[in-house]
Order: sequence, then structure tokens, then C-alpha cells
Amino acid sequence: MAERYPRAMHTTNTLSNIADLRRVLDEIERNENENISGNIRLDAIKKQCDMLQKESRDKLSATEEKQFHARQDLDYISKRRNEINDVIKALNKAESVDLCFLMDCTNSMKKYIEEVTNRIFETVQSLKSRFSHLKIRLAFVGYRDLNLPADEQFSILDFTNEKEFHSFVSMVKCANGGDRCEDVLGGLQKIKDLTWDKPVRILIHIGDAPSHGERYHDMGKRNDSYFTHDTNGSIGYSMIQELIELQIKYYFGRLTSHTDKMIEQFRNYTDKKMIIEQVQLEDFTNLLPFIVQTVTQSISYASALLLKNPLNDNQSLKTKTCRNVTFDKNEPIWSNITAKTLKVIKYTCNEQLLCDKVKQQRSIKIAENPFAEGGMRLAYYGLSLYEEKCEKLVLKEFKHIGHGLNSKKAYLDLLDCQTIADYLARKFYRLPSVAASAVVKKINFIMTKLVVDKLSDGKNRNLTMERFIEGPYKKFSNNAGFVDYNDPALTLQAFSHWTYEYTKGDMIVVDLQGIDMGDNKSYLLTDPCIHSTDLKRFGCSNLGKAGMKRFFQTHICNVVCYALKLKKNKHRSEIRST
Repeated sequence: MAERYPRAMHTTNTLSNIADLRRVLDEIERNENENISGNIRLDAIKKQCDMLQKESRDKLSATEEKQFHARQDLDYISKRRNEINDVIKALNKAESVDLCFLMDCTNSMKKYIEEVTNRIFETVQSLKSRFSHLKIRLAFVGYRDLNLPADEQFSILDFTNEKEFHSFVSMVKCANGGDRCEDVLGGLQKIKDLTWDKPVRILIHIGDAPSHGERYHDMGKRNDSYFTHDTNGSIGYSMIQELIELQIKYYFGRLTSHTDKMIEQFRNYTDKKMIIEQVQLEDFTNLLPFIVQTVTQSISYASALLLKNPLNDNQSLKTKTCRNVTFDKNEPIWSNITAKTLKVIKYTCNEQLLCDKVKQQRSIKIAENPFAEGGMRLAYYGLSLYEEKCEKLVLKEFKHIGHGLNSKKAYLDLLDCQTIADYLARKFYRLPSVAASAVVKKINFIMTKLVVDKLSDGKNRNLTMERFIEGPYKKFSNNAGFVDYNDPALTLQAFSHWTYEYTKGDMIVVDLQGIDMGDNKSYLLTDPCIHSTDLKRFGCSNLGKAGMKRFFQTHICNVVCYALKLKKNKHRSEIRST
């Protein structure tokens, strides 16, 4: 019996140990479960932390990227403002003029000299109404005949202001010549000795008699006491070459046919380096319009050169290279040219004046050689084949080549301008006061698209494309304030003014050019420019607020402006043109 107790106690102890172990195992299991749950929570927290950290990095990266682009935008806008300031300064400088009158001072010319004297102040005032930054100096060279004493042969005033000019010319005496010819070459020789200084240099020559010498007239020896003067033309040639060297623009006011041979010879002496323009005066009362138009044309030409080759290009003119092309004015034989299926992009404009791209494909033939060129681009004949119809096209590409000069953006800027200008023109014509007016003509802009041609070397060739329009092309205004006062195109001037008001001063459509359709009802225009407060749009022709200011400095409100009740702009000229 005694042996059985120990076994019973052992059994009890064993059961007790198992229970303890079970409790231990249960606790271990609970701890393990808790650890697993904790690990799960910890993993979730870690994942959440990782996600938040990634989001933070992404946000930081996005912020840094936005800041980077913002800095880029600020740098670009700052650069554009500096470029625009340089262009405006150059344009203002182009309104600095040296104007010299070269006049025959014999008795037959007395009325013309008096007209210059009496109307010089009016002339300068009229010019200032067109060019708000005009700085003009005036000079006078009067010539007579070779038979007079040396001190009586010429009347010369170097460049000065209009007041001193008026005083001098009012004292000029006319004298009879010894024959029907005058010392024109002597007068030209005095021209080169003047203190030419301004960037725009103009010579207005008015005379009714030719130079001495058989080379310069057909009136015979009996009408020329110095018939053998300048027989070989060396004197005349050297005088004209001097004018070319001085970069003088030569305008001749024609009064009689006796001077025709002389001007023909002078033109031959230019070696095609200078154009001598001849204008029929007929009567002394035409002198003032002739002077105003001459100066206007010269300043506008100088401004146009600046706008065609703006100072804000990425490369200076010296480093630009023109495409090596051969011009062919004849339309090609289209059967000899293979059509290509090309990518085409057109723009559509919404009410916010923002454009959306529409991608297309077209079968197009492009002439190998350009048929014409403008200041910036070459023009090629083209033919579009669409839905079994053929449409004649003009395709244009920038004439200069080099880094950044033919970027796709530069072409898209042109589409942007043309699309928005057309949208605004349609809005303009739907105005009740415009649609009901007999004075206002409808304005249409030719739809322009971008064509991307894949070349054999894998590079893209960008061109703009528009339908070919027959008719005489005319420039009515530019983007620097120029207006053709001979044909001011009242509708177009009012349209530009209206676009400024419609956009609340954010934009103005300028540089209006194209075709007056001849029906007295419509214009078909192309290649406009837009000045905008957003300097990132519309390319380098966008002169921003400075460009808007220049428009209003020469803009004179007309009947269309008044009918639309357009507001007077603070920069508008108060002077009315003559």
C-alpha cells in the first residue's frame, strides 16, 4: 500500500505540471497573438509613414518643379521685357531724321521755294502727328547755274531746326540761269559735305531743269552752254556713289520731262545699290503731301527692317544664315511632283481666347523652290488633295536657319495669332452697329495651319499652310504704329482699337495686311500680329504694352470708332493728319 501513494502523488504532480504548462502555453499563445497583432499594426503604421513620406517627397518635388518653372517664366518674361525695350528704343531712334532739300533756285522755281518756306512748320507738325518720337533736322542746298560768281552759285544751310530753316529759306533769292540747264552736279557735290548724322537720311530734290552735259538731256547744244560737262559721267557717278556711302534715300520731284534722262542716268550710276524714287509733282501745291509721304515712307521702311530682323532674336543678324534657295516664280507642273501624306495641325479658339489643337492628315504637294520671299519667310506653291478636290496653297517657312530659329513653337505662335485674330474679327462684324453700317467692311483672316513634313534624314520640316489668294497684296498697318495714310482703311483701324477694348486691354490685333477684295465690302487678311500683356504668347512680334502704346500714339479715331463708342486712349495723338 505504501508504494501506491507515491505513484498517486507523482500522477497528481504531473497533472499539475501539465496544467501549468497549458497556462504557460496559453499565455505564450496569447502573447504571440498579441505580437502578431502588434506587428500587423506596426506594419500598417510603417506603411502609412512610408506613404506619407512619399507624398511629402512628391509634394516637395512638385513644389520645387513649380518653383523651377516659375523662375523660368520670370526669367523669360524679364528677358522679353528687355528685348522689347531694346526694340522700342531702336524704333524710336528710327524716327530721327535728317531731311535735306536740294532745290533749283532759278526764277521758274520761285513758287516751290516759297511753298517750302510757308509750309515747313505745317509739314513738321503733320509728321509729328504720325510719329510721336520724331526728331527732325532740316538742311537746304540751293543751286543755280555755272555762269554765276562762286559766291552766288549756291545757297547752303547745314542741318538745323525748322525755325532757323524757315528764316534761311525765306531769304533765298532766285536768279535767272544762262541757259535751260543748271548745275545739278554742283548741288549734289555740296550734299556730301553736310553733317549727316541721324539714322534716317532723306534727300528731296526738286527741279525743272536737267544737269549740264549731253549725258543728261536731249535738248541739244544750243540749250546748254556747258554741253561737254561730265562727258564720261565720272562726276555724276562719284556723286551718286557718295550718296550711297552716306546711306541717303533719294527722292526726286518731277516737274517736266526734261529731267527724265538725267534721273535715268543717276539710276544707272547706283549700280542697283540704291533706289532713286521719282514722284510726279505737276504743281507746287502738291509739295507738302510729297514731303510728308516721303518722310513717312522712309521712317516706315527703317522700322520695317527692324521688325523683320528684331533685336530680340536668339541670334544676331551676323550669325544668322539664310537658306540657300533658287526662286522660281512659275507654278510647277503638279503631275511631276509626288504627293505626301503629312501631319497637319489647326487651331480653334474658345471664348477665353485660348486655342486648342486639332490634328489632321492631308495629302499635299509642295513645290521644290520658293516663288517669293518676305522679310522673315519664304513662300512655296502647294496643292492640297482632299476628298477628290484640289486646292491651291501657299506654304511658308522661315528663311533663316540655325538653333531655335525654326522651332515648332515659332510656327504655332503664328497659328495662335491668326486664329485669335479671325475669332475677334467674326465677333467684331456681328456687332449691331457694325453690321448695320454701310461704311464698315467685313474682315476675314485666311485660315492658317501647321504642316509637318518628315524629311529623308528623319528631321521634321515645319511650314505654315494657307489657301492661295489672287489679288494685289497691301500692307495697311504694322505692329509698330505705322498706318498707310494714303489708304487708312477706317474699318481696320477701328477693328484694332476695338480688339483692345473687347479684351479689356489684354490684347490688340495689329499688322493688318492682305487684299481689299474690291467689292467695297470685305478684306481678306493674313499674317497679323498681336500685342498682349502675356509675353509668353504670340512670339517676338508681341511688343506687349509698349506695342499697344505705339498703336495709339498714331491712331486717329474715325467714324467707325465713334459709331462703336470706343473710348479715347490716354496715348492717342491729339493732332489730326492733313
